[in-house]
Amino acid sequence: MLSKNRIFYIFIDFAAIVCSYVLAMLAKFASLQSAEFIIGRWYGAVLVIFAYLTVVMFYQSGKPFMERSLWNELKNIFLINMYIALVLAFILYLSKLGGRSSRAFYLLFFFFNYFCMVLGRMYCKYLLISHYHKPENRKKLLIYANRSNELKVMNQYVNSMPYDCDVVAVAIVDADQESGEDPKTELYLVKKDEKGNYMVMSRDSVAEYLKKQVVDEALISIPDNSRLYLDNLITRLETLGIVAHVTVNTFGLSEREKVINNFGGERVLTYCTRVFEPSELILKRLLDILGGIVGAVFTIILGILVVPAIYMESPGPVIFKQTRVGRNGRLFSIYKFRSMYMDAEERKKELMSKNQMNGLMFKLKDDPRITKVGKFIRKTSIDEFPQFFNVLKGDMSLVGTRPPTMDEFVKYEEHHKRRLSLKPGITGLWQVTGRSDIQDFEDVVSLDLNYIDNWSIWSDLRILSQTVIVVMLHKGAE
Repeated sequence: MLSKNRIFYIFIDFAAIVCSYVLAMLAKFASLQSAEFIIGRWYGAVLVIFAYLTVVMFYQSGKPFMERSLWNELKNIFLINMYIALVLAFILYLSKLGGRSSRAFYLLFFFFNYFCMVLGRMYCKYLLISHYHKPENRKKLLIYANRSNELKVMNQYVNSMPYDCDVVAVAIVDADQESGEDPKTELYLVKKDEKGNYMVMSRDSVAEYLKKQVVDEALISIPDNSRLYLDNLITRLETLGIVAHVTVNTFGLSEREKVINNFGGERVLTYCTRVFEPSELILKRLLDILGGIVGAVFTIILGILVVPAIYMESPGPVIFKQTRVGRNGRLFSIYKFRSMYMDAEERKKELMSKNQMNGLMFKLKDDPRITKVGKFIRKTSIDEFPQFFNVLKGDMSLVGTRPPTMDEFVKYEEHHKRRLSLKPGITGLWQVTGRSDIQDFEDVVSLDLNYIDNWSIWSDLRILSQTVIVVMLHKGAE
């Protein structure tokens, strides 16, 4: 089974193998179609790739890709090439082709492959570092610590965090006195200036901060607190959709460990309601990019017909732009073809008493704010098409949960926020299960959490196919 971050460089290795194969062919035979070399055609490269896949399935480096030094990477690539050579020799021996193969060719191949793999992986690491150098791509981390280890935790994590993470706050938890009450907790916000990191005390409680601010993960290092407090804290973080890492030196944990990881030099137990492999998320993003490109083309074509109709009935911007709340509380601007009159937001306050939805969403049949063109594009879901540009930007996914408005989000209870632990989507489980029939926001939350807890790339494909049917039959759109 492929380990956690091999997906980041496995395709780079594929390219290195093919490139090295071509270079070795040209160096040895000055041709890519040498008749004198039976393994000298392209199926020989397939054998090498098969040998590579066999090696990476069973060989695992001691450190994750991004934590390996240059020297460690050089040793790792040398061992991989040595094992590939052994596997390839075994294949050639069994197929009785070894005597008809050129040893000089393989020596040249592995010489080129070593340097191509080194250059490829260094370039891959450079791309990842460049990606996570952007603040919007870095995870936001909250740290829990005790008075007894706060200085150690701050020095170890606040001042030297991993490449993909920023510490945004530290919660100092007093030692649990087994009183039955939650211990006193002080929250410090982590700021940065030209001299480095420093902390300022926050006026908000930890609960309020977790509810309203962007927090992707939490690191728990509180060895002085009871097992009951740890269990309650982990459950609370899971309810909020926040991934919880518990340092191994925090003893007395329950038997609900999800994943054991390396995190900032510590062995931690990672708790969350659903563990996503990086390869799964990369595959989901590739599907989003492909679907986003196709959808953007259709949006432009539809816009040629829809835009003039919208403007003629209600002059003003034809693209409706609104701030929505995305993954773990991130704000972004959502795009739609405008289906309402320009004063729709002001008139919404007057119509709130007629809301047909129980909870934090607004829905009104025969909404007077909707234009005649708007009724048509809503009925056919054409108004949603500009969101494909949100997908290409990375703010949204093809399939996910409905992104709430700001006024909905500020009214969220803790268990509501977990529905934002994945990127919001153009479509989702509740959209294809009769959205017009759902009258309670808690039912929407239940469907969203069911989607998150049982997500797979196949469930996304199934929901996308169901969405096409729903849109074509005009089901659930109002």
